[in-house]
Amino acid sequence: MAVLRVLKRKAKRIYPAAVEGKFFHRIGVAWKQMAASVDRSIGYQNRKILSRNTPVNPDQIMFITFNHSYSCNPKYICEELIRRNAKVQIYWGVTNLISRGEVPERDNIHIVRMNSYEYFEAACSSKVIVINSLLGDKFYPFPTKPEQIVYETWHGSLGIKRFDPAHYNTNVTWPEAAARTGRLTTYCITNSKFEEDVFRETFWKNTPLLRLGHARNDVFFDTYRDRAAAWRREFLKDYALEEGTRFVLYAPTFRDTHNFAVYDLQADRLLCAMKKRFGGEWKLLIRYHDNDKKGEKTKNTVRSADVIDVTDYADIQELLSFVDAGITDYSSWIYDFMNARRPGFIYARDIDLYNNERGFYFKLESTPFPVARNNDEMEQNILSFDETAFVKKCDAFLTDRQSVDDGHSSERICDEILSRMGVQ
Repeated sequence: MAVLRVLKRKAKRIYPAAVEGKFFHRIGVAWKQMAASVDRSIGYQNRKILSRNTPVNPDQIMFITFNHSYSCNPKYICEELIRRNAKVQIYWGVTNLISRGEVPERDNIHIVRMNSYEYFEAACSSKVIVINSLLGDKFYPFPTKPEQIVYETWHGSLGIKRFDPAHYNTNVTWPEAAARTGRLTTYCITNSKFEEDVFRETFWKNTPLLRLGHARNDVFFDTYRDRAAAWRREFLKDYALEEGTRFVLYAPTFRDTHNFAVYDLQADRLLCAMKKRFGGEWKLLIRYHDNDKKGEKTKNTVRSADVIDVTDYADIQELLSFVDAGITDYSSWIYDFMNARRPGFIYARDIDLYNNERGFYFKLESTPFPVARNNDEMEQNILSFDETAFVKKCDAFLTDRQSVDDGHSSERICDEILSRMGVQ
């Protein structure tokens, strides 16, 4: 069904293109897409040959994240391996190294460029591959061998957005790649009963599940208190801000249509409400989704002298470890942030439209976060925020979904991985 939807959508573009005088341009685009598809097919066949001819190194681990950076669950698993001085060789697939997300420089850590020959060679020779989305890019998959172990850690947890094939309408390539990933995944690492149900409903119907928690959520507990304080000090220094400055993060998810009109928070009005309700001087940190980065610089309208754009900050988890409050629409990070028990708010102008576009696992109103559809409601939700009631709702929400995040997830995950590898 997903294939038919995409084909119908593409076919509808032909006649309008002819009317606009762009018929051959549209045909040319289709031709380039076909040529790229053939090239990718040739590449995959050669990667199969590379895999067969490349022995697996029993003490080698490879980490791959969907945004090709040192971030999310793979980062914090790697951090624990470093802390233990584990006798393993570590490979990271990256595109760019950004200062805050830079892979540590160590003799046993190797950086390879995404989709390069060295990257595929490392993937074929690693005993363990840790991912947080697809196994490789959707257009550049690679085969695995029976003796390799693939851990899916995912980049959401208690998120509200559905992403099963029946609700994912953006394109057909991602669900196909996700289905392939599901077939090749050895274990899914989960943090809750809720997430396990999502895995079973989507692409991991028969994959063994390990409820060990999410390593990235260790940052909200005492185990990362000193690191979080250091990240905050570095941020204050980088932006020449006073020690007592308070931060509220606004990080919405993307729309399949990339509609920036729904990101219309009135920054000064919001910050005035935060100051009135919670005290102190506030800055608004704005971070757009990776899928919106291309248009963010020109389309962003959330501007003020007190707004700091952190879209390029490599690891959102570092930000979440020290910000004082959070705002999103449908992004799953807010459900990670819930572990900190700090104020969280929903600003979602297009609830009905987005529900039709992607679908929800539960109603926004059933979460601990006050929901606003416009700036008036947003201001009122901040001014009337009840911290005691909010914390109780967070406790109930996490208990109901049987979350196990406690600050020690990375330890449990490393115990699991190193045990399977037979190394220390």
